[in-house]
Amino acid sequence: MSPDAAAAGAPLSLPAQALASAAFTRSGRLILADPVFTQTFGSDLQPAPPAVGAWRLSAEPCLDGDTAVVLVAAPLAARRWPLSPAIAAAGEGEAGLIVLTYRPFAHPSLVQRACDGWRLTSLEGRVVAALLGRDNLRAAARSAGVAYETAREAIASALRKAGARRQADLVRRLHMAVGLGDFDLAETGLLAQALGLSQRQAGVGRLVAMGLTRPEIAATLQVSEHVVKAELKRLFEVLGVRTAGALSEVVVQASVLLAVAGADNLAHAAQADELRPLRLLARPDGGGRIALSDYGPASGAPTFLMHSALTGSLIDRGLIGALQRRGLRPIAIERPGFGLTDPPQGEGEVGAQRAAADMALVAGALRLKSVRLLCRGGEAAALAFAETYPQLFAGGVLLNPFRPYEVDTRWDGLMNMAKRMISAQPQLIEPIAAFLVRRASPKSMAGIVREAVKASPADLAALEDPRVLADYVASARLAALATPWGFIQEQSGYIGWRPPTLADGRSWTRMVGEQDVLYLPGEGDEVWDTALPGHQVIRVPEAGRLIHASHPEIVAAATAALV
Repeated sequence: MSPDAAAAGAPLSLPAQALASAAFTRSGRLILADPVFTQTFGSDLQPAPPAVGAWRLSAEPCLDGDTAVVLVAAPLAARRWPLSPAIAAAGEGEAGLIVLTYRPFAHPSLVQRACDGWRLTSLEGRVVAALLGRDNLRAAARSAGVAYETAREAIASALRKAGARRQADLVRRLHMAVGLGDFDLAETGLLAQALGLSQRQAGVGRLVAMGLTRPEIAATLQVSEHVVKAELKRLFEVLGVRTAGALSEVVVQASVLLAVAGADNLAHAAQADELRPLRLLARPDGGGRIALSDYGPASGAPTFLMHSALTGSLIDRGLIGALQRRGLRPIAIERPGFGLTDPPQGEGEVGAQRAAADMALVAGALRLKSVRLLCRGGEAAALAFAETYPQLFAGGVLLNPFRPYEVDTRWDGLMNMAKRMISAQPQLIEPIAAFLVRRASPKSMAGIVREAVKASPADLAALEDPRVLADYVASARLAALATPWGFIQEQSGYIGWRPPTLADGRSWTRMVGEQDVLYLPGEGDEVWDTALPGHQVIRVPEAGRLIHASHPEIVAAATAALV
């Protein structure tokens, strides 16, 4: 397989605890291995080099009886993989093969993170952890130290919270909450070629991981149930697994490693705690999932943070700290089609309306009586929420809000060049989104951010702080994890959009950084004065587009002052 075989354009971040690597000679003799790699496979693993192309996958038995997928390549093909320094150095020397494995559920901290992500209770998490890798609920109940009926109720609740149909589907959804970001199960052809399976076997494995039953798989593949049963038996033999849950785990591991093999757009965190406090909420009636980051504390006044069109729910740490010091509880929600939040599932459903409904669902799930809004973007969704759910709305702050194109005359710089193209040629929105996804590697994104704000001394000064730059880049990489749908929908919606006029705007504050590279000072004031009669305006001469990062205390004070 060639290094370009995997179409892995979306960003992918992997927790380092889940990764282990080793260096071998071309003949398969072990030279050096990470301790975790040795604990997983011992010293007897003998990887075969790729028969054709740059890399290959194989399912290998682990010392604990499970099966794990390994990615094998020559050192040159592995140079961008997330390897430990020692293994990377070995790749520069005598090593002829580099081997990488990804096994998150071997680490209790990552299992806990996955369970927390779907808001499972302690009991539900214990049962799920005991059930991973096995389909025997009675054995899992014994391992978790609970009665069988208690375990059955716990796993039913876990499936319901995650929106999963069956245990195999739950395994896939737990991976989403580990903190790595989203992934699509590999295309059947790619998975078949990588694992040495037939096309039909790979299709069966993929559908099992998606939670389909045997009759549903037969209907989908247009074969008999007998054929599906035979293919499953063969899959279990070839991959060395015994259950549908274990098969799902192997398919997901293979899909993640395929993305690693083909991705330039990859990052990995030294600790899972460095990633966002991800939580996932299933919409009712199979409507997809909502992703959010609840930064706490639970005692703080709930504040929904709305990201810009180019970022996700990993928010600047300085702003989070400033909000928490003011007694607030920051909760960042990714809008439909951004990050890990699914696009609307209904025909003709508007993104802003779905976003407002998602915010209400989050408020209900977290049992919040009212929420403040702090918006770096998503003005249409924010106003829709305030109008549709007035009983939940406690006021909002708009940071450098959108100015309608008809009153906007600033067109200099990188961001405004894109704005001009979008307003004049809407058909370019989708190609621009694709370009941003392709260029979302950490290094490329850092360069784009600096270039975009170079006309703002305040923003450039803020980006001199390595934490500010790292947080912005990490958040920007989240925007199109699963799909660019959100960006495309919002940018298309802005063409011709004006904010609706509310009867009373006194619960809103508009904060403007006068060094904003996107708009000229004062332009659009009359539009927002009309839309939000009586609202407060705060102008900050020493701030620009990144006012949330350069002046977090001022932003937090305005948010805390909302009534």
